[in-house]
Amino acid sequence: GETSSEVALRWGDRPILVYVCDEASGCEGFDKLEEVVLKDEKVALAMKAFRTVKMHPDHAADEPVTRGEGKDVPRMLLVDPATLKVTVLEKGKLKARTLYKAMRKTAAKVYVEKLDKVVKTHLKLLTEQDKLANAEKGLAEKLARLKGEEGKGAARELAEVEEEVAEVKTELKAVQDKQREIWK
Repeated sequence: GETSSEVALRWGDRPILVYVCDEASGCEGFDKLEEVVLKDEKVALAMKAFRTVKMHPDHAADEPVTRGEGKDVPRMLLVDPATLKVTVLEKGKLKARTLYKAMRKTAAKVYVEKLDKVVKTHLKLLTEQDKLANAEKGLAEKLARLKGEEGKGAARELAEVEEEVAEVKTELKAVQDKQREIWK
């Protein structure tokens, strides 16, 4: 058998989210889990802090870390990489709110930064990104209109709009850089 330190090394440094499911036999509740729970904004963003693994129930039964952890399919197993302590979510606990709460708890043991704070910051950045994308779209339409016009006034307005477009692109890039930065 393997020693727990060998297992710990293999599992790595990030908290792990193990999704136990047998897609071939059609996991009951699989669709709801995929479409509702995993697409929840907070859960989807929080997953960036986890190493996510999909496992067949037989493999989960063989793996030293996940062996004997829950029995229902589908189920989610959250693994603290330092202690290899496993949190099992199955049946009625497979809800977005419950999963997110468990992810926060597991992540808190690994990361200094609170997962909730990072997720909320990212959500704010996404809102900002949407606003900038809409502004960019509006400016593109304005540019298309102005390009057909002639005269000194139109040329000056065209230059101003092109400058605004450049500013929006710069802000958009800054927001995207911040999104990458907060997950480091």
